[in-house]
Amino acid sequence: MQLPADIRQKAIYGEAFPLPELVFMRDGAGRRGLRMTILLDEVLDGAEFEEVVLIRPTFRPHRAVTVWRTANCIVAQAAGGQPKAFGGIRAAMDHAFASLPCAAPSTGRFSWRRLFPWA
Repeated sequence: MQLPADIRQKAIYGEAFPLPELVFMRDGAGRRGLRMTILLDEVLDGAEFEEVVLIRPTFRPHRAVTVWRTANCIVAQAAGGQPKAFGGIRAAMDHAFASLPCAAPSTGRFSWRRLFPWA
């Protein structure tokens, strides 16, 4: 018996990352002054993703690299580019970080010069 498409179980295309890989991505993004955002339970172009990671510069938020995991590989796609499959998280992150302009990481110190550059 054929079930209607709206109640049929859909296969998950993008799987969740293991925690050590998320920590690796977060640390690498932080060292380069980039921001990492995790989107949960996304549907993009009809494909369901448990988890999608966006990595982008803090000073230019419209440029981003989207990273997701499938059953066979890790995929990274720069904004406006073609998705590329990688065998491991290191290769995918090397590609993602090379695709984005990096800023100097924040030191966390307050600077009056930043607020009042003319002073």
